[in-house]
Amino acid sequence: MKVYNAKYNPEYNTTENSLVANMLKYPEIAKKIIELYPRYSMTYLLERLGFGASEKVIGGDTFEWKVMNRYKAPAKIDTDKTATFAVGTADTIDIKDDATETCMIQTNDIIRFKNGATAFVTGVSALDTDHKTVTFEPIEAKAEATYSDGDIVGVVGNAFNQGSDGDSVGEGYAYPETHRNHLTLSRRRCKINGIDLHDVTWVEHNGHRLWYFTKEQQMTDQFMYELELNRWFGKSTRNSTLSYPGDQGGLLDAALPSMGDGIIAQIAAANQFESGAVAITEGELLNFIGTLSLSSLKVTGNEYVCFTGMQGMINFQKAMVTHLTNAGSAAALIADKSGDSVEVGANFTSYMALGNKITLVHNPCFDDPNISATVTGIGTSAFASAGLSGLMVFMDMSVQDGVANVELIAKGAEGYNRNFVKKYVPGMINPNDPASMAAANGNDTFECHILSESGVIIRNPQSCGIIKPLGLVL
Repeated sequence: MKVYNAKYNPEYNTTENSLVANMLKYPEIAKKIIELYPRYSMTYLLERLGFGASEKVIGGDTFEWKVMNRYKAPAKIDTDKTATFAVGTADTIDIKDDATETCMIQTNDIIRFKNGATAFVTGVSALDTDHKTVTFEPIEAKAEATYSDGDIVGVVGNAFNQGSDGDSVGEGYAYPETHRNHLTLSRRRCKINGIDLHDVTWVEHNGHRLWYFTKEQQMTDQFMYELELNRWFGKSTRNSTLSYPGDQGGLLDAALPSMGDGIIAQIAAANQFESGAVAITEGELLNFIGTLSLSSLKVTGNEYVCFTGMQGMINFQKAMVTHLTNAGSAAALIADKSGDSVEVGANFTSYMALGNKITLVHNPCFDDPNISATVTGIGTSAFASAGLSGLMVFMDMSVQDGVANVELIAKGAEGYNRNFVKKYVPGMINPNDPASMAAANGNDTFECHILSESGVIIRNPQSCGIIKPLGLVL
């Protein structure tokens, strides 16, 4: 893709080859334009890899997706219990079963306790609305053991007699979790007067040449950067602490803006690890990656991308020097939905650890002094002083059956797309028809408006995680 400046010439700068006009007719052009902004790492990477969600959002601004975790919910003991494991002697234990905990133990299940004892379930009854009583007989003798509230009892299988009755076989279903997020409507505008009409910028790709006014560039840069920040730090306006009047169009004065959760807000709090005051170690990184792998689509063969600031880049590479397998470009590391390799640039560094691919990516958003500056500067060994620059966000970018774990979603379907919309509002200047007698207003300018109604999907937030410097509040 080539980008160069030129002077406005009405013979060549027509509506037919205008970038703005063509983006309205062919929204897929925006996917190429985003390649002009590789420093906006998350947006660039998702667009570059073609990680767009297949979900359609037309009428509203809310989207949902399902996540299937394990097929059984964990069985947790409800009250303290001292059990005697004697063969042939039945005993009971109470398992939580309420609005948040589900007892999925059934008759004929084989259960295992934390002391290694296994037992055969002979009956399950509902004692009240909060828990169920499980009657079991030990299969082997074990020493008496005390169990506390919250201890897990695992189901390791089931067993039946020869010639068993099919009516005694239980059935149980674990339903997928439903996750919900909202589209964020972002907008910017700039005014262009007669002086600015002389300078245009051409974008050339695969023999096609499109142009736009150079004055738009700064506004577009600012818009794209704010869009990237919103996708990282955005917080949904739809929660219990905020009053939302329900006006989907945002026409009411009291209406809150339409905004969904960004990446950091979607990652489970349990997956946020706070490092100590010293620089992070290789062992801590490997432990963290291994923990995330257990909740991913598969234990090995995943593709993780670690987005971090400059201090995090230094800390990560110091810690993982023994696992560095590619000191330069991570060419052919990341794959798109079809499995084709995508070169992502020299600022991407690749590692192999625990059977997973890890790509280290510099995220300039974490180094923005307008967001959060480092306390003692780049290069400090004290991880507690790194601030946002030392933040490491591990994203599981794996693809399964053509569906990526992290995707962008935009409002639209069937040719209607609000992922990246740019339009002109003519005043006394009409950029495409200087001889026109119609004007939207009497200003001696015309306006350029840009908007995006889009959001981020993290289908499995349990497989993503955060390592943050000591004391950093997100």
